[in-house]
Amino acid sequence: MKISQKLSGALGLSEYESKIYISLQNNGPMHIKNISKFSDIPRTAVYSPLLSLVKNGFVSESVFGKRKYYSPVPFENLKSIFEHKKVLLDDVVSELERSKSISSNASKLEVTFHAGIQGIKAAGLIFLNETKDKTWYSFENLSLVTDKVELDFEDFYIKERVSRGIKSKMILSGSDESKAVRDILKNDVNQLRKTIILSPNEYPFDTTVVATRGLALLINPNENSFALLIRNTNLANTFMTIHKCIWDRYQTEK
Repeated sequence: MKISQKLSGALGLSEYESKIYISLQNNGPMHIKNISKFSDIPRTAVYSPLLSLVKNGFVSESVFGKRKYYSPVPFENLKSIFEHKKVLLDDVVSELERSKSISSNASKLEVTFHAGIQGIKAAGLIFLNETKDKTWYSFENLSLVTDKVELDFEDFYIKERVSRGIKSKMILSGSDESKAVRDILKNDVNQLRKTIILSPNEYPFDTTVVATRGLALLINPNENSFALLIRNTNLANTFMTIHKCIWDRYQTEK
């Protein structure tokens, strides 16, 4: 068995990802043209597996002049990457085992309770993966959620949403004078988001609610954190209608 095949099996990499990683290890930092040459992969086919390697921490990206060069993490770091993924998987499995579901076929309803911070993350990823439409409608207090799930996960989650072309219409409870809110507004276009700000004194949101076609996600980031994932068209539509009422009223008043 070739070393690239062994690496694929051990780390769950595709054949092209393994070839790229090995060619970088053997030849040092390279521009994408040389990666194609030394890994024997058509240049048009290099981009996707290379970006996947960067995203998952197997390869780093550096810019020199106007060119991007790619470097592999040392062999000895592969075990630590694998162990980190195993820890994350163990956490998610643990939280999923603690989740509880109720369902009714007659009502076309399924509600899943996810306990704790890892449960919130797991519910969020399920919501992302099950999204069918290209727009989310949300009521949010980001400071509460960010403090719990941490900025790294939030950044990852936004990038995943954007990579799938999912837009966000967010009603945010916060002060437009705070740096955090200004940063959100500044990044709205790049992050496929439209945001309106409501006073936290008049309209405090202690729970984040996100809805899209057939799905709703409720996140309680406070003490005894949890998330509720609701699969039901009528409830999701109701959340979206309430969102539209507030959104349209704000736009009219503005």
